[in-house]
Amino acid sequence: MTKVKHSPIRSGLYIGLMSGTSVDGIDAALVRLRGGSDAMKATVLLHHQQAWPAELRRRLLAVMAPANGATAEICDLNMCTAREFAGAADTLLQKTGVDKSSIIAIGSHGQTICHLPPAPDCKFGSTLQIGDNTVIAALTGICTVGNFRPADMVVGGQGAPLVPLVDKLLLTDSKRIRCVQNLGGIGNVTFLPPRGSPQEVIAFDTGPANMLMDALVTLSTRGTMTYDRGGRIAAAGSVHQPMLRKLKRMPYFQLPPPKSTGRDLFGEPLARFLIKQFRTLSCADLLATALELTAWSITESYRNYLPQVPQEVILCGGGAENPVLVARLANYLSSLRCHRVRNIRELGIVNQAKEALAFAVLAALTLQDLPGNLPTATGAESPVVLGSVARTTDNHRR
Repeated sequence: MTKVKHSPIRSGLYIGLMSGTSVDGIDAALVRLRGGSDAMKATVLLHHQQAWPAELRRRLLAVMAPANGATAEICDLNMCTAREFAGAADTLLQKTGVDKSSIIAIGSHGQTICHLPPAPDCKFGSTLQIGDNTVIAALTGICTVGNFRPADMVVGGQGAPLVPLVDKLLLTDSKRIRCVQNLGGIGNVTFLPPRGSPQEVIAFDTGPANMLMDALVTLSTRGTMTYDRGGRIAAAGSVHQPMLRKLKRMPYFQLPPPKSTGRDLFGEPLARFLIKQFRTLSCADLLATALELTAWSITESYRNYLPQVPQEVILCGGGAENPVLVARLANYLSSLRCHRVRNIRELGIVNQAKEALAFAVLAALTLQDLPGNLPTATGAESPVVLGSVARTTDNHRR
């Protein structure tokens, strides 16, 4: 097995950019990093969230998989998206008063349009994140690292999740077994044993978090609402057991890690099917059932695929701000005798900035030629350096 070399990163300021599968906005984080690849310190100096322009968000959602005949649209969106990411970085710097010459690099995840993990009939999956990092670099004048996922997929990985290495670097506890549970569009977990080696970290997508609920709200309200704020609608509904039993039988939940999923499986097509199949259900009942599925799928993933029950679960992502989902998940986890569930902000990390922070860290690792993936999480054959680096004239002079 290839040994991961430990090396000091270039300490200083970085910017992380992220927009998740819910396409609810661009998160930009100004981050100060110091230390090494085996003991890193990170401080979020400012988090800026920038909403997508409504029409551009509509176009992004329309072109996301499954989609046909959208080549020209994707080309145009690639440039438009990059301009929005660059604008978010510029606004972040204006808010802080930090000069761009102080920034070592931007790490941009881009906007995922389609993510197709490896399948039995295809050893290598495919993925597409738009928002070209060369455009971001040109517009901001700052070295930009992007296109992180393909390098992992080329060596047989799922291309996801990529955040677990950052979770290990920043969130490993010296005594407790921790799980970091992201509740974004998709739910994903990172299992962190105390003082564990990279080979002991386990991470995978647990299933839907907010994605299915968001799609059900959007379709049920004909777009007047795009998500269930605070879980209020779900709280007014009742779990429909026949629908829940049907969802629990989805093959994804029986797949062992490494595994990843996305909009193709748990997005709008599934929501449309459920609304049609269970046409007598109210929006509240549909959402209550989808929320129950999220809490159940996370707990079952822990029960079936983790070597030990975590002593502490750290929640992050939009779903961590949904008190109904958090309470239901905590109730499920108590059946595993895991009674400590915390929001990541209690550890000093701004929840909404967490994934942007992660891609700032991944950019720092890339610039040091250090691997950014965890094969135990993605299923890759080996650790690899991730991403492509777009430099500017000023970057070359530094």
